[in-house]
Amino acid sequence: MAHGYFTVEQWKGPADGETSRWTPILHLDSYQSLTKAIAALEKRGEPGLFRVLQMQRCIWVEMEKGKLRLHGSHASSPEKLSQVVEIFERERGRRPVAKARQARAAAKRIKK
Repeated sequence: MAHGYFTVEQWKGPADGETSRWTPILHLDSYQSLTKAIAALEKRGEPGLFRVLQMQRCIWVEMEKGKLRLHGSHASSPEKLSQVVEIFERERGRRPVAKARQARAAAKRIKK
């Protein structure tokens, strides 16, 4: 089972008028594990407060005939998630179902 990608963030206290915040310092792709995320953090050798976030699913929610429709997809990396965001914005929140079906049909034809 795919488990998504991991982001390690570090807590940064207020400095120069900024507010306290979590700052991403490391991304591990979907082929990694929580154990590897912790090992990468240990390898950095820096003290501080850290959190490990796991991104597994992206949920696209839209209205269809007066009802909410939820569509989940796997997010294997920050780049893949960015691609979903680009599609969402380009299509103005409407899932491009017809385009996706055409792409899958074309891919099947190529495989044969």
